[in-house]
Amino acid sequence: MATMLSLLDVLPRHEQIIVGDGKIDVFGISGGDIGEILRRFPNAFQEIADSGSQSIKMNPGLMGALISACQRTRDGMSSFLGDEKMEAKCRFLDAQTQMEIFWAIGRCTFPDGVGPFLEDLLSLSESTVKVMELVVQVASRGQDTTSPPKPRPSEQPDIQASGN
Repeated sequence: MATMLSLLDVLPRHEQIIVGDGKIDVFGISGGDIGEILRRFPNAFQEIADSGSQSIKMNPGLMGALISACQRTRDGMSSFLGDEKMEAKCRFLDAQTQMEIFWAIGRCTFPDGVGPFLEDLLSLSESTVKVMELVVQVASRGQDTTSPPKPRPSEQPDIQASGN
């Protein structure tokens, strides 16, 4: 029988990449960090697609942010995304190392590929829009019952003559 583990007992998906004379762990990027990257670089997915996943064709700031996001602090509780020193260091790694890290990020962040992730994200977005439309529809029905009916243009309101 398998032992029950909590998320505190499990390391996130990661790979080791050789960099210089040593190895570094490359972790998958969290949803929160993806959100932060998209806040800073709204067209990040498009930029990655347009670059053909080649680091030399990618915005250096985006590359630095992506690589920083795949690195974890010693306690493992956060990434280095937003750490200016780390992002600068990542921007200036050699192109081959950047590419190896970039591919490892992809494998660790999207083990089934980015396509299924984007499809799920789109599906969630469409579901959210449908729920919001339903909420607006229900809320507007509630307002109709509390507002007095509006006269139709063909109906003239009763106006009493003054002085009578």
